[in-house]
Amino acid sequence: MAVRFRTRKDVNRLLANANRRLKIYALSLAAGFVVLLAIVFWVSKIFLERETETTFLVYQPEAEETQDAPRPRELSSNVRVAAPQMDIIVADSASDVSFMTSVEIDTEGLVMDGNALAEGIGGDGLGEGMGEGGGSGLGSSSRTDNAFEGRFWDFKRTPNGGDSRLRDVSGNRQVLSLLSQFYNGGWNTTTFSPYCESRTRLYASCFYLPNCMDQEASNAYDPEGRMHLKPSRWVALYRARVQAPKSGRFRFVGAGDSVMAVRFDGRNVLACGFHNLATAEWNGLHVISNPSALQGREIIDYQSCDFWNEQFGGFVAGEPFEVRAGEWYEMQVLVSEIGGGNFGFCLLIDDMDEEGGKTSEDGKPLFQLFRTSFIEPRAAEVYETIKYKDMELATDPPYDADSSVWVARPLNVGSRGK
Repeated sequence: MAVRFRTRKDVNRLLANANRRLKIYALSLAAGFVVLLAIVFWVSKIFLERETETTFLVYQPEAEETQDAPRPRELSSNVRVAAPQMDIIVADSASDVSFMTSVEIDTEGLVMDGNALAEGIGGDGLGEGMGEGGGSGLGSSSRTDNAFEGRFWDFKRTPNGGDSRLRDVSGNRQVLSLLSQFYNGGWNTTTFSPYCESRTRLYASCFYLPNCMDQEASNAYDPEGRMHLKPSRWVALYRARVQAPKSGRFRFVGAGDSVMAVRFDGRNVLACGFHNLATAEWNGLHVISNPSALQGREIIDYQSCDFWNEQFGGFVAGEPFEVRAGEWYEMQVLVSEIGGGNFGFCLLIDDMDEEGGKTSEDGKPLFQLFRTSFIEPRAAEVYETIKYKDMELATDPPYDADSSVWVARPLNVGSRGK
């Protein structure tokens, strides 16, 4: 066996070579680290100083056509709102996003004071309405979602424009019998099919018309006179589905000349005015001289409505009914003038669960105005615009200004005469 011995000189040479290699490796590693730092700094500087470009994806959802989808609300006949030029914007970065949408409103002819609420009640009739969501009186000619749809029949004429058997005064009692048949027979409008129906539909969000002349009604449903509708012996019928603002017990309180009636959820809950719709009894001109006509019903006679008090006693309280908030109920309102002459109506509602209600100036119970929008009609403003008025016998029906708003949707009734 051979044994190899290294001298001290050999060992020193080997150690020197190893130290030299370690120095080379250390220098190479340091140089590489410096280069790497330089590259990182250069890349960071480029990306940090570069302006981020934000791109956008424009998403335009498809319109969903559902039965309950709300239609665009019409403000009034002289206000046109352009559809907003707006898309839904989705950004693919975290940069701030801003956009503007343009809305064009034609304000030409728009009156921005309290009198604007009464615009259209008179002049050319009750056709233009008053306030948001339809009109008071007989309604607005502009279709609105949150309102009752009104139809009008002239019993003096046939559908083809000829004279009917009810064309003269002798037909008054027959008209009352016809209305009684309708009232007791489930409110079927085929009862009116032998007579002329107006082509105009009106939309009302409350029922408030102080005493005037009944030409206002025929003028409202025939503003241009093309259908030749005339005063007296006519009926207007309003239909809607409604939702109560709260659950509870209510009753309607109303006054109507010649008659007014309300059907709620399939029940007759109010009939008021000169004559008895349930029995077709003709009550004459002055209920004061015929007190039996009131039949023991609760009557509220406001001093501001003396003419109505003298003629048919005043406001009549109807039958109580119960509702649950959020549920839909079918409701119909009938107003009619039979003999002609003076005409008017007002429909209030009593929240029977509310305690400590308000009172009028003459100490009588002050009920809420039944309304389906924030409309707040005032008799003085209405009279300024009524064309066929009778100021000597003016009425001013009072109501609680803090009246609740009921949700309403016009009830589609199909073709005329159905």
